[in-house]
Amino acid sequence: MATTVNNTTINSRLTIIFDSGINEVNSNDGPVSGTGNTESDVIIDDLSYNNLRSHTEVPTEIHALQWNATSNTGWLEYTDKITPNLDISELPSWASNVVIRCEAENEYVTTLEAEQNSGDASRIAAAETTASAARVTYLSNNSITY
Repeated sequence: MATTVNNTTINSRLTIIFDSGINEVNSNDGPVSGTGNTESDVIIDDLSYNNLRSHTEVPTEIHALQWNATSNTGWLEYTDKITPNLDISELPSWASNVVIRCEAENEYVTTLEAEQNSGDASRIAAAETTASAARVTYLSNNSITY
């Protein structure tokens, strides 16, 4: 059994760890201290997305979501380290938005590689800008802001 979220099929697992690690370019320390634009590390099957913007998607009291796509079950972990994990049998709606952010990152990478490999000097020079615009457009088309 698999779980489909937007355009992504999750065959084994989805893990979202909210503000799980240090990002050298973002000094915000996340939901435990309640600061700034926090990020998530996301694993979909064997693909990892690190330091993915998710401050508008993940509730501040959530530390992590663990989802087993083969059983369509999982649990939520909380930031306060007191609240017990909550077993779930449906993905919360905010998890869909995080997956869409992963899809947007795929769009960024695909566009960046295509532009850098185009052989056209002007496209190569603008590759980063073009890829960033592709990511923002993907998000906007899914009613999410970057």
